[in-house]
Amino acid sequence: MEINTFFLRISARCNLDCDYCYVFKHRDSAWKNYPPIMTDESIMMFCGRLKEYLAEHDSIKDVNIVFHGGEPLVFGTKHLINTIDTINSEIGDHACMHYSLQTNGTLLNDDFVNECCKRGVGISLSIDGMKSIHDKHRKYKEGSGSHDDVVKGLKLLQKNTSVFEGIIGVIDPYFDPDEILSFFEELGIENIDLLLPDSTYLDEPFGRDKDENLYKNWLIKAFDSWFYSHQSLHFRTFEFLLGGLFGDNAELDAFGLGALDYLTIETDGSYHTSDILKVAFENASYLGMDLSKNTIEEALNSDKVKEYNHLLSIESLPPKCKKCKYSNLCGGGSLPHRYSPENLFDNPTVYCDEMFALIEHAENVLEKAVNDEA
Repeated sequence: MEINTFFLRISARCNLDCDYCYVFKHRDSAWKNYPPIMTDESIMMFCGRLKEYLAEHDSIKDVNIVFHGGEPLVFGTKHLINTIDTINSEIGDHACMHYSLQTNGTLLNDDFVNECCKRGVGISLSIDGMKSIHDKHRKYKEGSGSHDDVVKGLKLLQKNTSVFEGIIGVIDPYFDPDEILSFFEELGIENIDLLLPDSTYLDEPFGRDKDENLYKNWLIKAFDSWFYSHQSLHFRTFEFLLGGLFGDNAELDAFGLGALDYLTIETDGSYHTSDILKVAFENASYLGMDLSKNTIEEALNSDKVKEYNHLLSIESLPPKCKKCKYSNLCGGGSLPHRYSPENLFDNPTVYCDEMFALIEHAENVLEKAVNDEA
């Protein structure tokens, strides 16, 4: 197993208090014991481990570093630029380094974005849509909405298109998807993805107990709105879905199958698989290893990584999924969404009905479109 992508969780804190955050609002509270930010010592240990790993895998020519949080810019914008320069200096000619970060946008400033432009650092922004939906969920700690500040950050990125990689948001099924997509289109945004709220069988999707078709109806309406009216937007999940129906074998976290092709490193230097597993249970992603004691190779060969990859295999799908006509595309759904205390991850996604309905609907729409063109 060989990887070239590393998620560095340089901040275990955030300046916002989003009500659905998978880091701070779900079952894993280990973040309370992590250092608020990754230390320079841990950064240097990571550089040492990376050089060691690259020396063993000379076929790796490019390395991707994704800065994550919490909110990564709590780390400090100048500190982050200095850290990038330090990593570049330490790695030298061992590999070509590529950097990106996911931010809530409220701490962006001109100087930081300019420095990112000089270094080719990609920036993705988190925003759910118009002010009414965004401020319902993404508030500052004292309770005020963050939308106005996020839009300021967004407009700053739009002036620097070389680093702006797009938008990621979270679905609220009580808001009209066509209005949301129109909002993004009117802002001139090209790349978006809207994700289902992280849920498990222990913490089922909000509102579905009162309306079992709540998310299903939203997804189908959103797909139609995108397919018929908003294809100027590159909507990652829907484009992946159409690609899958055409036989493309690409992978996406919203669906199952594949393999772990990255490692996550927490602020304390500990190795983890996918940090989204935090929605399931305490330390679900923790490998029991860290930078000070273990190599990257040892982390990748750990039982936890082997188990994770097994869970993403077609052989490990639950019986219901194996019988499903969309098993090769859905793959059981997002792994964290498959969790229950009784069966662990041996379940279809908690959004099984929604995923089936969406894929079936997309297949019918695509078939009609192809027939209309014939």
